[in-house]
Amino acid sequence: MAHAPVPAISQSTPTGSALAEPGAARGLRIAGNFTLSVTAFYGILLIGAIFLSIALTGNVFFPDLGTSDGLTYAGQHPIALAFGYIADALDGAVFFVTIAAVYATLRTRWPMWAQLILIGGVGALIAVWAKALVSLDVDSSLGASYLAASAAGKAALLPLGEMAAGIRQGLQDLDTYPLLAAWILIAILPKATRMPRLVRWLGVVMAVAFLLPFGPIGFLIASLVTPAWAIPLGRWLKREATASLSNSAAPAIGINL
Repeated sequence: MAHAPVPAISQSTPTGSALAEPGAARGLRIAGNFTLSVTAFYGILLIGAIFLSIALTGNVFFPDLGTSDGLTYAGQHPIALAFGYIADALDGAVFFVTIAAVYATLRTRWPMWAQLILIGGVGALIAVWAKALVSLDVDSSLGASYLAASAAGKAALLPLGEMAAGIRQGLQDLDTYPLLAAWILIAILPKATRMPRLVRWLGVVMAVAFLLPFGPIGFLIASLVTPAWAIPLGRWLKREATASLSNSAAPAIGINL
């Protein structure tokens, strides 16, 4: 007499790629360490570089091209100019790495939140590099032309300098507002994401600091606050990476008939 097959107990991995999960978790852990060590302190290093520029060249390496002093500086210190614009663009790239890591953490359970945060990060990244490359090309050319021009030519170049300064300010706004939006979106994430409260509060503080009509003071405040924002965020990323790795490694019980 034939017997019906006995159900066999087998182990299967959780839904998703068992091979991809450990790699994704390692990537999140690397991004967490990057946020702890680079995102947290890059802004402070940039402030230090600005003060060093003032000490070595007599001015910041973001000159106001609407003035004769700014045009003269751009022509006399092209290396400092290039260093300043590239360093500023790298600041945006550093924040993008952290924002991309937040997106990767949230995209499975909270895809809409994740996509909105990523859009803010991508928009800021594109704008900050556009600002750096356009400003570097235009400012260095105008500075060199200003040094070589006669007195009448220098007077004629000042309106062009003001126009270049306006273009840079417009690109500055384009790279600032998407980043602020990403900070605010992270601040208002659902409680179920376990996002640290300090990250939420300080994200709002950083965004408000940039919106204050105090010129570079907002950048200074946000840069000084960033370590207290980025360190708990980096730890959150590492915790989520550990949880992801644990979930992918935990066996699930299935029944094969």
